[in-house]
Amino acid sequence: MRSGAAASALATTAWVRLGEMTNRTFAVPLVIFYPTSRCNSRCVSCDWWRSTGATDLRFDEIARLARALRPLGTRVVAFSGGEPLLRHDVFDLARLFRREGPALHLLTSGVLLERCAGEVAGEFTRVIVSLDAPTESLYQTVRGVRALAVVEEGVARLRSAAPRLPVTARATLHKLNFRELPRLIEHAKAMSFDGISFLPADVSSSAFGRHGSPPVDALALDAAEIAEFESVVEQTIADHQDDFESRFVMEPPEKLRRLPRYYAALAGTVPFPPVSCNAPWTSVVIEADGSVRPCFFHEPVGNIRTTPLDLIVRRDLPRFRRTLDVGINPVCARCVCSMKTGWRGAPWQ
Repeated sequence: MRSGAAASALATTAWVRLGEMTNRTFAVPLVIFYPTSRCNSRCVSCDWWRSTGATDLRFDEIARLARALRPLGTRVVAFSGGEPLLRHDVFDLARLFRREGPALHLLTSGVLLERCAGEVAGEFTRVIVSLDAPTESLYQTVRGVRALAVVEEGVARLRSAAPRLPVTARATLHKLNFRELPRLIEHAKAMSFDGISFLPADVSSSAFGRHGSPPVDALALDAAEIAEFESVVEQTIADHQDDFESRFVMEPPEKLRRLPRYYAALAGTVPFPPVSCNAPWTSVVIEADGSVRPCFFHEPVGNIRTTPLDLIVRRDLPRFRRTLDVGINPVCARCVCSMKTGWRGAPWQ
């Protein structure tokens, strides 16, 4: 990182740390934005595919949002959802945000990469692709569509269009695919990803477009499966030492061991792993209908259709944080992707 950029990144971190100490919002360096609530996958772990997109923000509403980010010191906007590439004007939206200064990241299923790899390469500085299965048949079982080969071709085209663009895989492991952990690492290598990260499935919150209870029985592991998962993790750590040392597997071994422990906690046999997170002091999630969440899993604190984002983050977000104790909050305790940013590690560094 150049010295000027490094100094600017450290200044942003300093504002975040000051905000943590005073419960004031001096900067919102990371914004997760859903361009649309629609999705062309039918994953067992979420309900986005049920959405019609009828309540998605209009172009002019998103333009106002983009203009609101510069005064908030936003350095990264991550397009998520829903499948961002389903929105017909997604690259026009990307240019709106880029004009305001932040870098853009893309979280995608990868199903549409084949047709727009060049445009993705031109607008985004990092791409994260969901990879939940190493075979076509299991991919269809987990994600509801037969599209692994299409994703592979899309990633290959993106690699060809932008060889230096960081492109990583992310896998959500649950009842249907936890045994595939080592094969997912090998498949990510075969697809020329720069790395792969792993998460357990959220079965507790209203996130991911859910309008009813999460499908616990379809995702959570029973006692025998938890024991098997622990064995799979230990064998993977032993067999892939080089991949952990090179950070191709982006979690250290201890963090990977948290995955079966999370499912054991869901089953009530052990406590949930301790959570260290400052996401509500660092970022906001802006959903496709304008709802603003402190993170993926807590309930919305406002909506940009009725309240300016600046007012939400400076008034409503601190009001929420005032009563938040991450160490004991039941939503935080069950979090599957806690984010702790600090001096040595942040998405904007």
